[in-house]
Amino acid sequence: MTAENISTVDQEALAAYRPLLEEVHGLIDAGDYEAGITRLQKVARASGNDALMNYLIELRVAAFPEIAEKVTPGPMFEANSLLGDVEAVKARLDKDGYLFFRNIVPVDLLTELRDQITQILADLGWIEGGEQRMLAKALCRPLREGQPRFFKAHDRIIKLEALHSLSHDPSIMNVMRQALGETVFPHPLSIVRLIFPDSPELATPPHQDFPNNQGTSNLTAAWMPLADCSISEGSLAIMEGSHKFGVLPLKFHLGAGNRRAVLNEQVLSCRWVGADFKVGDIVLFPSLTVHKAMENQNLERMRLSVDFRYQLEGEALTEGCLQPHFNRISWEDIYKDWKSDDLKYYWRDKHYVVAPWDASLHELPEGHVDEAYEQQLAYNIALTRRKESRLSGGDDA
Repeated sequence: MTAENISTVDQEALAAYRPLLEEVHGLIDAGDYEAGITRLQKVARASGNDALMNYLIELRVAAFPEIAEKVTPGPMFEANSLLGDVEAVKARLDKDGYLFFRNIVPVDLLTELRDQITQILADLGWIEGGEQRMLAKALCRPLREGQPRFFKAHDRIIKLEALHSLSHDPSIMNVMRQALGETVFPHPLSIVRLIFPDSPELATPPHQDFPNNQGTSNLTAAWMPLADCSISEGSLAIMEGSHKFGVLPLKFHLGAGNRRAVLNEQVLSCRWVGADFKVGDIVLFPSLTVHKAMENQNLERMRLSVDFRYQLEGEALTEGCLQPHFNRISWEDIYKDWKSDDLKYYWRDKHYVVAPWDASLHELPEGHVDEAYEQQLAYNIALTRRKESRLSGGDDA
């Protein structure tokens, strides 16, 4: 944080807090930004002092790049050679907590879905239209999941038959049967991620899917991009072997889901792995595996991806896994314009146990509302300064 970000009036109002600020910066200089922010939070939030709160927000702006995980992933193991040997596929998934396959998903299905999604995004002014549409070049400021303008797009995308039918594609189902078993089926909860460029603060943080989905811990996700997606463009990274350490506590984060896992020493001993994904590639991982999105460093293009959840018949799931993502639109509305009836309410013919939702596994710590407000305010400042710096030809802020 630099002195020019603090007004003269604020500097005078902060004089009484100089010992506190020296303590805070001592923690920061020792490399612990989070401890410094936590120490200042306790006083600033209770003080009613605007200058001290402004100082906290500026400290958060400066902290974003320092607190972000510095991840340089090693290469993912390409498991295509294991296909056909069910025991080998299952053993590798159990050992590593993920399976990465090249060239599994039909490219034409992914391209068709990307075409339909980008039509919606262009109609709403999110991206350039015309010949550039399929590149998904962003036109507007980054939007977060949950914002009203975000839902204007998502409420249309979630109705797409091409999105929901993709999880049933025979090529994907063949891999899922080898990884999990013959009775595997996809949840109707189909998820699309609309990741903006130049917004590293919003990159999906390290997390597990289990607190969000619950049910069986054997629940397995399948993630795939809708175009080539390199590590530098925000592909998925996995903490290899992290599924062996149980459910982790949570804290607030601005990224998708608004939750990040608090990683203990055991989990931190695991290595990150990743890949430059080509369209058609797919990665599977159980719900206890820690994973994250790499930052989308492309300054123009959005990263568009989808992920689905799979489980065996007879295992547990929660009611939310049978609802559309965000549960804003009914299945009746989603199905209204579909061309085929084959996949409507297909899960009603499956056998599973509906387990109660455990709210404690999804709860955030006390003070998370203030945390969310402060992070959002700091993010808005950081984004505006970064955009202004680029427009003026200066260095990135």
